[in-house]
Amino acid sequence: MTVEEAYNRICRAIAAGRPANGYLVVGGVRGMGLELADRVLENLFGEGDLAAHPDIHRLAPEKKSRIISVEAMREKMISAMDMTSYQGGWKAGVVLGADRMKAEAANAFLKTLEEPPPHTLFLLLTERPEQLLPTIISRCQRIDLPDAHARMLDEPWRSQVLGILSAESLSGQTARAGAAARLMAILDELKEKAEDLVAEEVADSGDGAGEETSKDAMEALISSRYREFRADFSATIMSWFRDLMALRAAPPSHSAYDDSAAGAPLVNEGNRHLLETRAAKLSLQAAFANIEAVEAFAASLERNLPELSVLGVLTDRLAFGTEGR
Repeated sequence: MTVEEAYNRICRAIAAGRPANGYLVVGGVRGMGLELADRVLENLFGEGDLAAHPDIHRLAPEKKSRIISVEAMREKMISAMDMTSYQGGWKAGVVLGADRMKAEAANAFLKTLEEPPPHTLFLLLTERPEQLLPTIISRCQRIDLPDAHARMLDEPWRSQVLGILSAESLSGQTARAGAAARLMAILDELKEKAEDLVAEEVADSGDGAGEETSKDAMEALISSRYREFRADFSATIMSWFRDLMALRAAPPSHSAYDDSAAGAPLVNEGNRHLLETRAAKLSLQAAFANIEAVEAFAASLERNLPELSVLGVLTDRLAFGTEGR
């Protein structure tokens, strides 16, 4: 569903006085999901500084562990939404990264979602709906946006990965081995980040007060978080080569008489010019082989094969569209 289609569906329900208890918006929390939320809020409250609007309440992951705690949920969302509207109309609650709600926060929110106050609208934005409680999912109307599966790394790692893939010289065994080593360094940073976040979550958690988390449990939590990061790492690489594939399959028209198409929509729109230049140097077969190579790389990671080795195989197989290839 496009952002426009989703926007029209929600606005029609609001106009009819029959919006869903909540809308689960599966898409880029900083991309199309946020765009849709902003447009719906403008429809409800008009244009202006919506960030400071007294009837719009936002909740996002906090602290280094990037969680939504039950305390934050009660204070910043549930209590706020129970209050009378300042302007006598609608109230809106927007949860950014809804999958980061801890179990206690999700259960507390569920009670409000089951019986929402009159004239309230909840928008839950997530890129990982599978992490949400099934009871929350069942009480929301789900909207999947085109970038729903475009899970990618957060900054600064996303820019670092794209910087490696967009380097001017990626020809020759030495340059490709260097690219693999730089990508491996990012994975090492992500592993350290996973360890830090899990340690922070355990420290922040009120679960099992007075009991230490076992070493095996900590390792399992770290492994789970790192696998999430690693999946986003693979998805970021895939986004680059899918953009190349899209441009190779449907190259843009640069004719002065043709304004109808500037080329295929891209995930990495900010790199369009470079991607167009690279795609023009690839055959369709090579562009397709790139996709297969990244898919094989992701599958190898899931089998826990040595990461540097599979990165070396990946960079050796890829056709980057650089000169000298």
